[in-house]
Amino acid sequence: MNLAHQLKYQLNQALLQEDLTVQQWALLQQLMLERPLTAVQLANRLDMDKPTVSGIVKRLVEKDFLTKQANPTDQRSQLLNLTTAGQTAAITGQGISNQILDAIIAPLSTEDQQLLNQLLGKLIPTKEQS
Repeated sequence: MNLAHQLKYQLNQALLQEDLTVQQWALLQQLMLERPLTAVQLANRLDMDKPTVSGIVKRLVEKDFLTKQANPTDQRSQLLNLTTAGQTAAITGQGISNQILDAIIAPLSTEDQQLLNQLLGKLIPTKEQS
């Protein structure tokens, strides 16, 4: 728990220098993997509540990182897509995340880093296991 808290704190501090929060970056990352998505779909995929996602979406639209489009299959929702600036922010955030993770695991040997990756892979369920 302590390591997870430290990791999230360091990531948040680094992302704030790019005018992003961890939650905003997580949303951008999800849209890099799959788009367009609705706010409800994002909330489900990121395990966040809908009001939180709505607030994040609002701030990302204001930053010109996201666009909203009418959803042709459901008039009650809108499809969210990344702008070019949003794609750049997602990629920048990924680089920051990689740097922080590399620094955290740097004390481990290459073999230990590979073993850690394998063990974490066994603990984190894939979509097929869920």
